[in-house]
Amino acid sequence: MESDARKIPPPPETTAAGTPTPGEAEPSGLSFDGFKAVLANRNFRMLFWGQAVSALGDWVGTLAFIAAADQLSGGNAFAITGVLVLRLVPTLFATPIGGVVADRFDRKRIMIGSDLARFVVILATPFVPNLVALYVFAFVHECFSLVFLPARDASVPNLVPPDRLEPANALVMGSSFAGIPLSGPVYGAMAAIALHFPRSIPTEHRWHEHPWGLAFVFDAFTFLLSAWFIMRVVLPAREHREGEVAERFGAMLRSGIRYVRAKPILIGLSFAVSLGLLGGGVLFAKGISYVKETLGGNDVAFGYLMGIFGGGMVLGFVGSQFHTQRGAMWVLRGALVAMGGVLITMALLPVLWIAYLMAAVFGLTFALAIIIGMTQAQLLTTDEMRGRVMAIVHILVRLALLVGAVMAAGVGAIFDKGLRIPFLNYRADSNQVALAIAGVLIAAGVVGVRGKRDPIER
Repeated sequence: MESDARKIPPPPETTAAGTPTPGEAEPSGLSFDGFKAVLANRNFRMLFWGQAVSALGDWVGTLAFIAAADQLSGGNAFAITGVLVLRLVPTLFATPIGGVVADRFDRKRIMIGSDLARFVVILATPFVPNLVALYVFAFVHECFSLVFLPARDASVPNLVPPDRLEPANALVMGSSFAGIPLSGPVYGAMAAIALHFPRSIPTEHRWHEHPWGLAFVFDAFTFLLSAWFIMRVVLPAREHREGEVAERFGAMLRSGIRYVRAKPILIGLSFAVSLGLLGGGVLFAKGISYVKETLGGNDVAFGYLMGIFGGGMVLGFVGSQFHTQRGAMWVLRGALVAMGGVLITMALLPVLWIAYLMAAVFGLTFALAIIIGMTQAQLLTTDEMRGRVMAIVHILVRLALLVGAVMAAGVGAIFDKGLRIPFLNYRADSNQVALAIAGVLIAAGVVGVRGKRDPIER
């Protein structure tokens, strides 16, 4: 492993309060100079490629978990739901632990250790083919992922200057989602290889009986490759304040919560982005029933809708490089209003081609809201607190998605027969009602974004 004492890049300039100082304001318009600049940074590039590889593996692994649960349970739909739930439950306790650990110990070693642990867990999964073991592996894997994420997000501001943080976040998040369209073909290829595994190899029967097994092996080795990339990253040495190392876990966690509560703009960002993600949870939960029941489409139409949503997210990652003199907060406000407007439009105009168009807009604004919210949270946080603040962000992201999905189910149960609008002589079904309510809530999130201009200019 390369010594951290060599080739250490200078940390971004900070103010006396510990917040990075802004660089020179960039001219308005779309520019890709930020992408070029951060990818020219060797340390960031190593982190980026590690994330791109492991994210692809993780999406392939998600498909493998679903296929394994389906086969091992005999096609029980609740078994698949159980796997997905077990990948959300650790959010409540593993993420806070990850945030404290990221602020207390070496972040590079945390990331490498988490990758190596996930390599072992995922590699073992196909060799214990029963449903209980699958649940345990899914749970443990997610715990290590939630320890990894705060350390990663807290490290990015130490690798790039403040005025390049937004394109850096766009690339990291883009690499995480870029694996979605590739995961299906890769999973299919792994399953095909498993089904045609040479009979001369002693373990061939295992792969023939469980064709999802090789997908887990592929996923596992992407974590090993990610660990290799991160080993080559050189992070600047961190200075610990006196008494920090001896501070107890509970005290560190409480100090992180107090830190966020003491900054109204962080609370506003959290509130606004959470509402945006709540809308995403509603769309994910109601998407397939909206396409089939409201629009009269089928599974193919739903696949197109989600594919267009993913394409919109890619546009959002690119669009995050559009700079305006009004600043990032105005862009975030616009993204929230657009997301709310999209869902309301989908509710009021249930036409398939309109839904496709709106899915692209929703994906674009959804990505913008996440990137801007994450970037501003990083810029507003001192390095010694950043791991805990990033952990809180990840908790809110996942809880907002979960609450959105639960809210969609609740609205569906309450308005199972739809809602009649007398003065329009029109009846909206439960899917339309859920989308409309979510749209109003997202647009209302604008009031939570405080400050007329950026605390740090884009």
